[in-house]
Amino acid sequence: MPIITAAQAQPIGKRNPQKLLQSEKMTASAVSAKSVQVQVVVQADQEDYIRWASLVEAVPTPTEVRAARKDKHYKSPVREAMKAAFVTLFRDRLSEEIEKVVDAYRLMLRESLVKGDDEKLQAALNRARLQERVLANTSMVDQAQACELLGLSATNPSATLKRREDKRELLRFNVDGRAAYPLFQFDVEGRRLFPVVATLIALKPEAWSDFRLLHWLTRPHLDFGGSPSEFLGSQEQEVEDAFKREIEPPVHG
Repeated sequence: MPIITAAQAQPIGKRNPQKLLQSEKMTASAVSAKSVQVQVVVQADQEDYIRWASLVEAVPTPTEVRAARKDKHYKSPVREAMKAAFVTLFRDRLSEEIEKVVDAYRLMLRESLVKGDDEKLQAALNRARLQERVLANTSMVDQAQACELLGLSATNPSATLKRREDKRELLRFNVDGRAAYPLFQFDVEGRRLFPVVATLIALKPEAWSDFRLLHWLTRPHLDFGGSPSEFLGSQEQEVEDAFKREIEPPVHG
């Protein structure tokens, strides 16, 4: 019976972690608000064997297989079909288990907050609340809409946008488990991304997260009488200069 065990995120600091979740498939423990250890075992059940049996029945006849093997790039259809089935199964099962961990983790955070005895947890929760508030107040588009705004094919929007993301040309966030892109970075008339967004991402110090950049872009700024994001299409150089001043290290002496 095939079994996959997820890699462990090793706890740091305190020992004797608090048990977070225990089930037949998973054990999760929390050392602190920042450190969680997870062990997952996912195995096949009867329905999976039925699905894999149907894949075997659908493979080409021996004659077709012998002919195909003459091709040096030949790959066994049974092996490839089984591999795809395994990937789908374990990805879905692992996703289900991780969702349970996330729910249990949120519950632990709420309970710790009630106790009020964890300063680091309080700070983490404050950051989480700020992030939720900023994301909720920022107009977002999904992957298909982003492709439409850029005049790109929406046949495979995830792959299309990933190329832009890999080049760090735009900001992407996850909202309710889905990719979301701030609308302000799209030049709707020009069907492109405002170039200054990629510039800001490249200038961003290592200590700055994408969310911190989003926060800076969307909060009021004295230089503009509004948020910098409102001026991406009209005062891009001014926005870039303001950001450079923001990230400039303080001078003491």
